[in-house]
Amino acid sequence: MAKLVLVVPHYHMDPVWRRAFDRAVEIGGVVMRPYTEVEAAIIHKWLELAGEGYTFAEGQVAVWRTFLRRNRASRAAVMEHARSGNFNMVCCGETISDTNMPAAEGLVRNYLLAWPMYEEIAGADNSSLQIGWVADAFGNGPNTPQILRLCGCRAAAYLSYRQVPAGQAWLGIDGTSIPVLDHGPRENAGEYMKHVPCTRCKGHGCTQCGKSGMIWADVPLTAPLAEMIDRSVAKPEPWAIVMLSCEEQRPNQKYLDIIRQAAARYAGQCEIRMGNYTELLDLMDLDAQPLPTTPDDLNPGMPGCYVTYIRNKQRTKQIAYELLAVEASLATTSWRKGKPKAPPKKIDDAWRNVLFNQFHDAITGTHIDDANDELMDMLDAAQAVTRSYGVAPAVRPKHAFAKCRSAEGMMQMGPLEVQYDLHGIARLLVNGQDLFGASPRAVYADRPFRVGELVVEDDWGDAWGTRKSPHASVQYDYSSVALADANAAVDVAESAIRWIGQYRGNDPRIKKLKWTVTACLSADGRRLDFHTTVDWDTHSKRLRVLVPVRSSDPTATWEVPFGFIDRTYDESRLDYSDWKSNTMEFPALHWVRKRIDASRGVAILNKGLPCFRWSPGRWDFSLLRSPEMPFCSYPLGIEPYAIDGWRDTGRHEFEYSIWPYTDGVSEPDLTRAGYAYNLPAPLAVPLAVEGNAIATAWKPAQDGRGWVLRVQEIAGQDSPVTVDLGRDCQVTVCDLLERPLGEPVEISCYKTTLHKHEIHTIRIA
Repeated sequence: MAKLVLVVPHYHMDPVWRRAFDRAVEIGGVVMRPYTEVEAAIIHKWLELAGEGYTFAEGQVAVWRTFLRRNRASRAAVMEHARSGNFNMVCCGETISDTNMPAAEGLVRNYLLAWPMYEEIAGADNSSLQIGWVADAFGNGPNTPQILRLCGCRAAAYLSYRQVPAGQAWLGIDGTSIPVLDHGPRENAGEYMKHVPCTRCKGHGCTQCGKSGMIWADVPLTAPLAEMIDRSVAKPEPWAIVMLSCEEQRPNQKYLDIIRQAAARYAGQCEIRMGNYTELLDLMDLDAQPLPTTPDDLNPGMPGCYVTYIRNKQRTKQIAYELLAVEASLATTSWRKGKPKAPPKKIDDAWRNVLFNQFHDAITGTHIDDANDELMDMLDAAQAVTRSYGVAPAVRPKHAFAKCRSAEGMMQMGPLEVQYDLHGIARLLVNGQDLFGASPRAVYADRPFRVGELVVEDDWGDAWGTRKSPHASVQYDYSSVALADANAAVDVAESAIRWIGQYRGNDPRIKKLKWTVTACLSADGRRLDFHTTVDWDTHSKRLRVLVPVRSSDPTATWEVPFGFIDRTYDESRLDYSDWKSNTMEFPALHWVRKRIDASRGVAILNKGLPCFRWSPGRWDFSLLRSPEMPFCSYPLGIEPYAIDGWRDTGRHEFEYSIWPYTDGVSEPDLTRAGYAYNLPAPLAVPLAVEGNAIATAWKPAQDGRGWVLRVQEIAGQDSPVTVDLGRDCQVTVCDLLERPLGEPVEISCYKTTLHKHEIHTIRIA
């Protein structure tokens, strides 16, 4: 049988990044056309060539929904090519989401709300929907293999920046594995074209540019396609692929010509043609891919993204939780009436606005300022929906503060004994024990560091990461300034302390830095809840919070979407290069924890603050940064600094909570506390869920024929779980798309055993 060589194109589309999605913006007198126009031009060009065997792969429903709404005449052709296999509408969801920073349920809705269009265009059984596409995501959540499997995916493709070892499958923290299509005998080519504004009309549109406002230019491949085909023919395997990754470049007739010439040259020896990813499902022996010995943590990926444009992180997650609360309320109302109803359209539309903000160049903050304005408008629209259902802004406790005359003192807050002074919390005891101790000299200071003190440090870099090591050793940073020395006042109230300060130093890159830090006893009487406001106008700086902990062990625990994972600090892995930056900082969903021993430790809860680092002796986490280097973000053909918003100037609010304990707090305790800390109100679930599980969603079924309950195993071990329904019901175990995985059963009390970190969904009717 003749050897098979496939040339497999992938046309990566970015809904936002160097452009806005659906609005033209003027920058420096030049109009930048939106991505919708770039993407439409690419799709139209592909449709011109599709009849000659030109293949295509792209599955972001947000892109296709807009294109097909404006190009209704193309719908039939797109559907025909999708069902023939010439077009792979791969499983991306609404967008290729970041899988670390959004709410866990946001990752589910990304696929759930995309599915109707997948079914309409490609057909529910289309094999391209069995390919979980994660291209260009900056790291991937450790439980992503389970999510992909529960969406019907047989394999994953395009793991970027952090990849599994060659030839291996991708193993998640729950034990689910998924094969990877990125292996096999292959050559890699790519062309990355960013279409500059027309020089004649400055992007407005004229006859010279075909009224597009852009100069459409073809660029050569990074390596000649003919040579890559020759090398593929010479490989000993019975098949080989040439991956043709094109970003914004339009499909080109020249590739078909080169392939045809090669096919004629090797006639009788090889079959050479364009192919698609679905063919790899059959060519690759997916079951033969071995598993690593431990789960793959494909993080950190571009850790600067965990801080840049912090409001994206805060608001996207906050509004997702507001939508979860609204859904739960609607489900409970219809449950009590015994009459299920589908979610209202405006709820789905609000979710789609949130999901668009989960895109990997959106929530990460790696987009230009005008795109950010568009994203914030989407979040405003989504939040207007939750407000219409009565979700109110959070109300923080008010305290009657009085000036502390001596600027120091001691306060008992529940089990916490807080010794404070003008600099901050000098000593913090829990049940008489000091878990914090004297801090390591983490900054250039001549006094012990305070618990939860702010520091400002140099951060020379871009949205993706720091590009210059700020110090020779993370343990001792000459660039860091301990801000507590600039505190001007300390005020006290019953069970609350407040520090107010302002930077008055001579650093020319700090134009404004004011702060108010309030620490009060949490409602459950176990933690110190911090509310910090910051007025910020700096250049190439980062604002951190440091928490010294009495432990020199390098391993700590992070909660991630649908689970938790241990990570170990290793200074030798620090990397400040462009594409592999690693500052040993990792995203966290709601909590991080450092055990000191079996019964003692220090945990930190957060709202919208995903960037945490543990190094022996301390936690540190970031509130703000002000990167200035454009790296690869600036729109070509105009001045690069359409990214001043990265500096996040203005007033910001942050909430985090320090939880020292001596009574053996468990992962279920932390997970329940983390959800309670982030939700605007507890989910109104009228069912009793018992065991090491938490309800992450209680919602009307999308088709309106019942209710959906999703629970997550939260102890990291096999756990029996019981759901008391309170009445006889029909219960069906489902996947994340609410499709049945078995036969329904009639039951009033549902019992099952969840494996570690399992995501378990049931439909109740």
